[in-house]
Amino acid sequence: MRNEKFVDSSVSLEDLNAVSKYDAETLSSMSGKNASAPSARGSVGLSGAAMLVAGACLLAPGYAAADANSDLAAEVARLKKELGETKKELSDTRKENEQLKDEVASTKVSEPPPSSAPAAAGQAVLVSEAPAAVAEEKDQAESQPKNLSEVVVTARRKEEKLQDVPLPISVIGGEQLKRDNIVTINDIARRVPNLGVSTPSSRNSSIALRGIGKNKGNEAMEGSVGVLVDNVWSWVGSTWTNYVDLDHVELLRGPQGTLQGKNSTVGLLNVNSKLPSFKAGYYFEGFAGNRDSQQARAMATGPLINGLLAYRASVFYDKRDGSVLNLDSPHTDTLHQDTNMLGGRVQFLLTPTDSLSARIILDRSSSAQTMILYPAIADPTTFADGTLRPSSFSKRLNRDWFTSLQNSGQPVYTIGDPRKIAYNNHQISRVDQQGASGEINWDLGGYKLTSITAYRSSRNEPRHDYDYSTADIGAMTGGTSLARQWTQEFRLTSQEPAFGFIDYQLGAFALRSDAETEFQHTFSSDAGAFYSTDAIYNRLNATAAGREVLLKSLNRILQSSKTHPTVTSLAGFGQLNLHVTDEATLTLGFRNTWEKRDNQASNGYTGGEFLSSFAPAYRADVAAIRQAAYGNVYFGPRQGIEENSQSWLVNPSYKLTKDILIYFSTAYGEKSGVAQFDNFGRPDNIAPEKVWDYELGIKTAWLDNTLTANLNLYNTDVEGYQSLLVVEDHHSAVGTRSTMGNVKGITARGVELDAAWQAYEGVSFFANAAYNHAVYTDFKNAPCAPELNMMAGMPCDYTGLQIPNAPEFTANYGVDLRTPLGFGKFADYGFEWHAWLVDSFKSRANVNTNLTKYGIQPSYHVVDGGIGVGTKDGHYSLNLVGRNIFDTIYVTDVDQYTGTQVAKGTYGDARYFGAQFRSSF
Repeated sequence: MRNEKFVDSSVSLEDLNAVSKYDAETLSSMSGKNASAPSARGSVGLSGAAMLVAGACLLAPGYAAADANSDLAAEVARLKKELGETKKELSDTRKENEQLKDEVASTKVSEPPPSSAPAAAGQAVLVSEAPAAVAEEKDQAESQPKNLSEVVVTARRKEEKLQDVPLPISVIGGEQLKRDNIVTINDIARRVPNLGVSTPSSRNSSIALRGIGKNKGNEAMEGSVGVLVDNVWSWVGSTWTNYVDLDHVELLRGPQGTLQGKNSTVGLLNVNSKLPSFKAGYYFEGFAGNRDSQQARAMATGPLINGLLAYRASVFYDKRDGSVLNLDSPHTDTLHQDTNMLGGRVQFLLTPTDSLSARIILDRSSSAQTMILYPAIADPTTFADGTLRPSSFSKRLNRDWFTSLQNSGQPVYTIGDPRKIAYNNHQISRVDQQGASGEINWDLGGYKLTSITAYRSSRNEPRHDYDYSTADIGAMTGGTSLARQWTQEFRLTSQEPAFGFIDYQLGAFALRSDAETEFQHTFSSDAGAFYSTDAIYNRLNATAAGREVLLKSLNRILQSSKTHPTVTSLAGFGQLNLHVTDEATLTLGFRNTWEKRDNQASNGYTGGEFLSSFAPAYRADVAAIRQAAYGNVYFGPRQGIEENSQSWLVNPSYKLTKDILIYFSTAYGEKSGVAQFDNFGRPDNIAPEKVWDYELGIKTAWLDNTLTANLNLYNTDVEGYQSLLVVEDHHSAVGTRSTMGNVKGITARGVELDAAWQAYEGVSFFANAAYNHAVYTDFKNAPCAPELNMMAGMPCDYTGLQIPNAPEFTANYGVDLRTPLGFGKFADYGFEWHAWLVDSFKSRANVNTNLTKYGIQPSYHVVDGGIGVGTKDGHYSLNLVGRNIFDTIYVTDVDQYTGTQVAKGTYGDARYFGAQFRSSF
């Protein structure tokens, strides 16, 4: 009997061992972080079984020695009963585990390898690394950091806290982007300090940082401030779109390029869209308001194949009437400067293994709107010294040739009212752009290999009334620009410190771009009377035959100017971090870039009357009129430049405490030269722009990390700044000419502040501000402001003057309030009300390249705000919102006035307001 009981007892112990093994295998089969919840329960079962085993091992020999068979039998029975209960508990646990494993599989994506070696402090960002892994979409409340010091950025190709990144960077988070309806680069400029944007048209856009870079771009010239969208370089004009479904936007300051694909000299605007998720989610937003405003945005994301393939699709529609009234009789009721855009993006995330992922992005957007408007600012009749101007825009239109138009009550032109124009040629400008990119990340263990392949193309068709009047001077003015760009980037990033204290990144980048542009202008019957000099006009207008010559001299002539720039760029770059101690780090970076830039240009005309068809007595006058209207005829040869340039970075940083970081950086970068032609078709190339930049900053967190305050001092020296200037030209009648070239020197120095405070739950404030002293340090051949009445072709000395579009003071500040909405002391219905107000301030600045007094924009404020109610979980909200609430009128760019052109400007958008509904789930 004793042996039978021991046999029975041994079977129970084997069962216990099997159960213990089963439990351990079940738990180990679960994925790490997702097993955390059930593992607590599982560990209880495992430890309980182990205690039973230990107890049985101790008790059985004791009973055998004491020969207490009956007591042993009772004990074994008790153990069997407990074992049965434990088995049942473990069986339930396993079922729960299996359910969790299925859930994990539906949301899992490979963990993104650490984005990239911590790059350098001054260095660039690059878009959120399209990592192999994508975190689940969370409710908005959960996605926001608890403390402001925990704001996460991807400035150094990996996710890290903003306060730990030793570089001057400003961030606009996804919640603020959505709340404030920030969708364009103009909107972004009203939220970060020292950033200026001018977008008179899709092609002639410019972005200036600290006042540097405010040049109307073209396909042959790069901007001083780079733009990256989801790790893909964007060229001039491609930023003319709405950016929606964004995760965050980052602005980095200083030369970039030792960490990323394309280099830039002053800074980088990094736009990051949200990634696909394996958890299903949807979002919709609708807006309706004054000026017939209609906006809609929608997003959907989720798995196509659980654990393997996810998607994310987003679309937008943006329509709004203009705010500028056209006084031309056939179009009197027409409001110009409208908005009419449509676009979308589709993303796919493929994760075949835990170490390999691929992100594919396809996007397209289109617009058709009267976006090119230049309300007239001034056309003075005298110079600054009081002498009369010999010729002007208004003086020409006041000639008796246009008397019949004036007597009809039709306004020929309007000057001085930024909300009124008089255009007889209603032109619609169109922009279509699309792109495709693929980013592959492969975790090789101690290294990560990244490949980014992209293609982008656009078709820009800017159109406008070239003569800015109701006279028949021009029938059609505009152009077509077809641009294509191919890029390829490789990066190798260390994921384990070499020698225990060095991490690094190496990369290579290739770019090829090709653009074909053609500007066309068709002259009409009034063109001859307008472009002729006073002497020619008076001579020809005196007789019927002469008036016929004026009528036919330019009528139906089509002027065509073409350019065809191409760029080939190859670069290698690298950056490493030396972690000298736990607190001290030294970042070093270097880049070498080889580029070849070619261009070809021509200017000619077709149509109209042949010069030989005019009587010999009139041919000289006709030729002079045509010369004044469309310049020289030429066919420039294909020519270009080939150059090799370097960029480098030295950036030490030190963590004084866990909440205080100090850093210094010195960096050098070059902006590529330009292949261009003068007005006779001769090569007139521009040399590279060279920048030395110095930054000294401190990042701090206070009050239990609810208050952050970051301060940055900077000094930027630019040599060979690419801008308009006066050069000698022995072929010119006055011995000089104005052209794009290299200004000898510019210096910008100042201080920037970024601060945010979570005062208490539901109340937060933010403020950023900058003082910027940006001046010409050597500019003795500047083009003079026209009112100075200098001798024709004479340059001016602008040394020591503030550069264009560089206000000394800028600031953005605002408040956000949120509180539960209930009725009664303890009522809580799951709703909250919220309100926000944001003010953007810029001090006085001159926004004209020649610094004419008519280009001065006084200090101004632009205020946005809203109030609304929503559910606490963020699923629904209804808001009343307003942009430019006080309808501030401000100008961002002013064109030069001449004998045939009026001083005219590009203005910021007028006030609009309305109701906004959001739903996400």
